[in-house]
Amino acid sequence: MMKLLLTLLSAAMINVIPKPASVEVGEGVFDMNRSKGKVEFKLDPASGIAPEGYTLTVSRCRVKAVAADEAGLFYARQTLDQLTGPDGKVPCVKIKDAPRFSWRGFHIDPCRHFLPVDEVKKQIDILSRYKMNTMHWHLTDDQGWRIEIKKYPRLTEVGAYRTEFDGSVYGGFYTQEQIRDVVAYAAERHVTVVPEIEMPGHAISAIRAYPHLSCTGEDVSTFYTWGTPDISLCPGKESTFEFLEDVIAEVVELFPGEYIHIGGDECRKGRWENCPLCQARIKELGLVSDAQGTAEEKLQSYAVHRMEGILAKYGRKLIGWDEILEGGLSPNATVMSWRGEKGGIKAAGEGHDVIMTPGTDGMYFDHFQGDPKVEPASIGHYTTLEKVYSYDPVPEELQKQGKGHHVKGVQCNNWSEYIYSDSHRQYMLFPRAFALAEIAWTQPERKDWADFNRRVDYACMDLDARGINYHIPIPEQPGGSCDKLAFTDETTLELTTTRPERIVYTLDGTEPSAASEEYAGPLSFSSEALVKTASITSYGRMSPVRTIRLRKMKPMAALPEAEVFGGLRASRTDGKFWTIDDLQGAEWHKVELERLRDLVALEPYNRNLPDTTRFYAARAEGCFKVKETGVYRFSSDSDAVWIDGQLIIDNSRGSVKRYSRQDTELALEKGVHKVEAVFIFNIKGGWNPLRNKTDVSVLGPGSKEWKTLKTLE
Repeated sequence: MMKLLLTLLSAAMINVIPKPASVEVGEGVFDMNRSKGKVEFKLDPASGIAPEGYTLTVSRCRVKAVAADEAGLFYARQTLDQLTGPDGKVPCVKIKDAPRFSWRGFHIDPCRHFLPVDEVKKQIDILSRYKMNTMHWHLTDDQGWRIEIKKYPRLTEVGAYRTEFDGSVYGGFYTQEQIRDVVAYAAERHVTVVPEIEMPGHAISAIRAYPHLSCTGEDVSTFYTWGTPDISLCPGKESTFEFLEDVIAEVVELFPGEYIHIGGDECRKGRWENCPLCQARIKELGLVSDAQGTAEEKLQSYAVHRMEGILAKYGRKLIGWDEILEGGLSPNATVMSWRGEKGGIKAAGEGHDVIMTPGTDGMYFDHFQGDPKVEPASIGHYTTLEKVYSYDPVPEELQKQGKGHHVKGVQCNNWSEYIYSDSHRQYMLFPRAFALAEIAWTQPERKDWADFNRRVDYACMDLDARGINYHIPIPEQPGGSCDKLAFTDETTLELTTTRPERIVYTLDGTEPSAASEEYAGPLSFSSEALVKTASITSYGRMSPVRTIRLRKMKPMAALPEAEVFGGLRASRTDGKFWTIDDLQGAEWHKVELERLRDLVALEPYNRNLPDTTRFYAARAEGCFKVKETGVYRFSSDSDAVWIDGQLIIDNSRGSVKRYSRQDTELALEKGVHKVEAVFIFNIKGGWNPLRNKTDVSVLGPGSKEWKTLKTLE
């Protein structure tokens, strides 16, 4: 019994991520401080150990690692390093280990927000430590061309820079010398770099540099918003493929890996429908619209096939997003399934290799990690650490079909539209990358969520030592968070976190610390309060502080009958404005609106060239009826909202006007009240707010369902 207890206690010292395939814990430790001549790493190709696998034996007197390849020895070193405590002691263990998947990928996107070389190397360092072996480098997109191509210098002279809405210039690119340096640096850490050169869509940066590459040949102004415009490379022109082959000829000299990623996603084909050259190509090829796809989808398939042929000349294989399935897929192409698992299942069913990276199943690390009302700006959606950890890259359907072997691996994508700094990028990546590492390496039956959470703490301490930022859950409210609460008599505040952490708080306005009062259950209030709260890890690191204001108030009186009116009183002013303060002194003129949501309809949403649309601000006021006295929560993507003349929401001062985090509660008396909303059309952080919903939403007393506030007719 005692021996079993000692074994269990020793097992608690095994803090390795990803979890090894087999671990036998012995008694005692090996002291690395006295290890001269007693640590052996042996390369033995005849050992029978699987590729990238290793054995690691630690006894009190020596350490021995064996692998059949250099990658296996590298991963044995990473495991040994994680096992070694700060005192240099290593628990005695016998480990047999090998990866589940050969592709264990992480993606970086410098096109929207640039990563300097040092930051790229930092990500390679830390992710290779956790046995990730593929870096997907997204090097070209609408908003930036980031790779030097010597035959086409304007790709970086013009395409690598964009003029933002405020007139500032943003950009950067990697020289070929820098790329060779990064590729070599990655190779030393057994990371293969896979470049992505987008085609035929997501290519505005190339078209800006060389307009003849598009269907119309028109000059395209700077493109500083996110989205998928209907401006693509023209597959009806031979010059397009000449350009692509020239680019690939230089790319393959820089990247020795097996795969080149050609994108292939989100290609809008409206201009192809009206392009004489595209239509001539369709006729020449005999492409017709049928149940298998439109003629234009098949034209994209033709372009993908040609790219595969170009790559084959250089001995490389094509990989692309799951849209390359549309219109028929090249026989040797590999599919990266991002729009859920459906594309991957279809591709594997047809015999194609697949990399699973579905955003719906937790593989998009640009998603919120907690309640959107308390987390930094994001593209949207909700992907917690637990959701990532729970994902199995081999769908049950493929297992039943006997096609699971076509799933070659799994990858996370860290798109950078709403990632404005290196620190923020790290925050979005970690610790979710640890969960990815484990599902990519470890067999499903070895996974254990509770044990993984324990090991995450040790991995995060390693991040601290390396100066890398990461996410610590911020306290939030079950069912939806709000920082500006109201009550009329007394209320309670309940807090939780997305993974188990200790919560502390203060009520005196001071910043919380590890010594602050610990949250043990719902807090009760009968008077106004200012709550500052944070979560604290087992090793003492604290999350960002969240401030919650609880306001005790009498219900705001309903409007006198003489002030009640129907419909909306709306007006507009033209010009570029940043915040509601800039509207002071503006000249307004009356417009007709039926709904608050139509504040964004005064100019047509232009997906292609948003900077050609007139910029303006609009405001509208109306009356709405409250059926019962009580506390109401309001939310809106408008720039500002007033209720009965009181400013309750101001979204105009943030970096990006998406997903309002300014929800506010008010106590209202039964009867009619007035709402006023202001919308400002500008571009902040790449988001086009003409896509916003400027409705005002309301959550009534005791309700869990948000409803659109309706004004009196």
